[in-house]
Amino acid sequence: MGRFPLPVLLLSPFLISAVVAEPLFPLNSRQTILEADRHLVADGWQPSPEQTPSSEERRLAAVNLQSLSACSGTGIGFCRFDYQRNNQRLSVVTVPSEPGRPSVGRVDRWW
Repeated sequence: MGRFPLPVLLLSPFLISAVVAEPLFPLNSRQTILEADRHLVADGWQPSPEQTPSSEERRLAAVNLQSLSACSGTGIGFCRFDYQRNNQRLSVVTVPSEPGRPSVGRVDRWW
């Protein structure tokens, strides 16, 4: 039987709990930004855009959420929504549900 170094044995309970811990954010890829916003606000996140979106960006996003920061004008339609909770920041990027048209975005990624 092999021997485990002492630090590995001491840390193993922490490693196991890290694997089964709840996700950091209540988000799912492809859910609408409206669903994501509802979950985030219920979890204590507050809208905190890093910039003020233009009227064209608001039109492209097709939602009236205070968290909207910006939308790309590239035709791909990425939009960014920013939140804050305590000293944490969260950015959520969406893609349009109907590419090429103003439409409610679906969550693509977050950080």
